[in-house]
Amino acid sequence: MLKYLRTCLLALLMSLLCMPAIAQSVEKPAAEAKGNAKSYSYLVEAGDLLGIVVWKNEELSDDYIVRPDGKITIPLIGDIIASGMKTDNISLQIELKLKEFIDSPFVTVIVRNAASNLVYVLGEVRNPGVYRIQGSLTVLQVIALAGGFSEFANREKMVLIRQEKGIQKKFNFSFKNIIRSPEGGGNILLMRGDTLVVP
Repeated sequence: MLKYLRTCLLALLMSLLCMPAIAQSVEKPAAEAKGNAKSYSYLVEAGDLLGIVVWKNEELSDDYIVRPDGKITIPLIGDIIASGMKTDNISLQIELKLKEFIDSPFVTVIVRNAASNLVYVLGEVRNPGVYRIQGSLTVLQVIALAGGFSEFANREKMVLIRQEKGIQKKFNFSFKNIIRSPEGGGNILLMRGDTLVVP
């Protein structure tokens, strides 16, 4: 009996000592995910379909496509800048302009179709083409969507072309390095407008 109690006490002591470490290991990924959430906030671009809902005003509530000049036109208030903006910023713009006509307007902006959220895969893959980013998409995932490499693909000289603030950037990496180190070998998250070239 004494031996049994000693075993139980030892197990209890060990569990109490391990609890902070367990809590830390659980909380850390959650905190990291929360901290990284801002990195993937969706920015509206030309071609996106937005649902504008003005509370208690069906006449102004409708769907609008963002024009190539980055704007949408709403009855009563005219043009609103949408391209490069988050949905809450667009809502705020509309609310400020509607205050001239409506008391305490409340506006919700919904992205109904992210037409601009596309990436392009060219070269020696089985199905080159245009692919939509659903949530997040890595280099390996888009290669899989494209059916994998063709028999003539040079897997070690892939190039990713990206436009950032009007400047074209190129990233060179190899399939072998991605497999060796998925986190540091080039298996990066794709951004809309990226073009992956497999020579």
